[in-house]
Amino acid sequence: MVYDNIVLIGFMGSGKTAVGKILARYLHKNFVDVDSVIEKEQGASISEIFADKGEEHFRALEQKCINELAQNKGQVIATGGGLPIYNSLPEKSLIVYIDADFDVILNRLPAKEHAKRPLLQNESRARTLFEQRTDTYKELATLRVDANQSIQTFIHVIVDFILDKRVL
Repeated sequence: MVYDNIVLIGFMGSGKTAVGKILARYLHKNFVDVDSVIEKEQGASISEIFADKGEEHFRALEQKCINELAQNKGQVIATGGGLPIYNSLPEKSLIVYIDADFDVILNRLPAKEHAKRPLLQNESRARTLFEQRTDTYKELATLRVDANQSIQTFIHVIVDFILDKRVL
C-alpha cells in the first residue's frame, strides 16, 4: 500500500515533534505539528484553550485540523497525544506509534514543559492516561518503534521500513 502521509502518534512528550522534524528533513517531506497549527490559528496555547474553552472544544479543533491536513500529501504529521484517542486518523496514512515508557517521557521533559501540558500537570493522572491510551496507540499503528532509545536510532527503523516497503 502507498500512503499519502506519515502520521506520528504516541503519548505527550514521547518525541513525536522532534522525530517528525528529523524524519521530514530526511525524507524531503513537509513537517506539520497539529498542536502548533491549532495554537497559531487560535492565537492561544493549548493550555489556554483547555482552560478557556475546555477539552471538548480542543478535541473538535484537533479533528478539524487533522481533516484539513489530510487533504494534502507528502507530509510528516505529529499529532497531540490525545488526538488518536478522541478523533479519527486520516485514511491512507502510515501511522507510526512512537512508543516510549512513561518514566522515559518524564525524564526527557524539563519541568517547565510539564506546565505547558494540561494533562501532565498531575503525574498520577498522567500515568493513568498513559496506561489507558497505550493499547489504542498499538491498535492504530501500522508501525511501532521503541522510543526508549535515542531518536537517531529509531529514526532509522522508520526510514528502513519506508524504504523496504516502498510505501511512500
